[in-house]
Amino acid sequence: MKKPLKVWLVKEGESLPTDEGQQRLLRMGLIASEFEKTGADILWFASTFNHNLKEFRADHTMEVRVNQHYTIRLLHGRNYTKNLSLGRIMHFWEERRQFSRLVKGVEMPDVILAAMPNIDLALASVKYGKQHGVPVFVDVRDLWPDLYEDFFPRLKWLVHLAIIPFKIQLAYTLRNATGILATSEGFLDWALRYACRGRGPNDNYYYVSYPDTDVDLGESDYQYWYDMGLSSDDIICCFFGQFGHAVELEPVMHAAIQTAKQNPRIKYVICGEGEKLNSYKQILGDVDNVLFPGWVSRRQICALGDLATVGLLSYRKNKNFEWSMPNKFCEYLALGLAVVVEPEGMMADLIKENDIGFRYDNSAELASELLYLAEHGKEAEGMKRRARALYERQFKADVVYGKMVADIIRMTAERGGQNAH
Repeated sequence: MKKPLKVWLVKEGESLPTDEGQQRLLRMGLIASEFEKTGADILWFASTFNHNLKEFRADHTMEVRVNQHYTIRLLHGRNYTKNLSLGRIMHFWEERRQFSRLVKGVEMPDVILAAMPNIDLALASVKYGKQHGVPVFVDVRDLWPDLYEDFFPRLKWLVHLAIIPFKIQLAYTLRNATGILATSEGFLDWALRYACRGRGPNDNYYYVSYPDTDVDLGESDYQYWYDMGLSSDDIICCFFGQFGHAVELEPVMHAAIQTAKQNPRIKYVICGEGEKLNSYKQILGDVDNVLFPGWVSRRQICALGDLATVGLLSYRKNKNFEWSMPNKFCEYLALGLAVVVEPEGMMADLIKENDIGFRYDNSAELASELLYLAEHGKEAEGMKRRARALYERQFKADVVYGKMVADIIRMTAERGGQNAH
């Protein structure tokens, strides 16, 4: 009888199944769930610092048991308040030191899946795999560190020089990985250029996907939103996420001001927290058609999805969002929402091809399109139905990540891993 496959997952910055409340698991958490189904022994290296809430889960490196075959090792690094900061870079570096120290006393795995970013843990994973003959697959999630040049366009030449050490680390990591996985074909091609090679049998892309919203909702779940001032007659536009440098909700705020004058039934529910929250409120002034409920639970998201018409995707224009899709895109599809997006690229193309929403360039266009949908309910309902159908075809988490896990197990077995199924 073969022993269970020993899998290490390396990704900090995501919600964990051991966090308090009903957590929305993201890519690595959902991949872990698919590995669980195969009977694998899972060790997930994560962080003591909750990236979303900007608070600590613990004040020291520790181990948390999910079940008999699933353990999470929390690596301790300093806190940080801003996503783009020296503090976060030092946080990553400290976690890498913890990882390199801890793995010396852990039983060797059969395979490692490491997410990039962050580069520190992905690099440490590849070095460990190279030293011990363990296959390491790197899952490329964004265009780090190249994206910094888009965030600081006026200092592009200086930023380019500053990120050269990170580029060298990334090139080493991707060249020495057993295989490169990615969230889109564009991201995969970009990673392969860093690796200085063409696409091989261990390289593939798997869209960011979302679990089905099969929550059994009750009247109290909807009442939460009614108590906040929403009505079943409203045209609700929602957003879930962090208000960081990548997000550009200013056009949404200005559109809200415009639509408030022409159709007060159009409401905006902006869920989450972040450093730009106060600036959004300052733009709005005394306009009261925008709600900021903070972080919300999965039940609250599902209830809001039932009530809402539109999911908002408002990001800065850069290749990071032109070549791939964030979690929120497939989350909106799962909720059956019409999708509205600002940047051009993959998301805008899918929206147009499947007639599930629209793209806008500025606040006036966004306001105009939302006013149109408010007056043409049948068209809005059609977009919502087609969005859900697209989710069923291409973005169901158990299908997409089930295939990803099966491929990783197959590729590990082809390398001769003794425990591979």
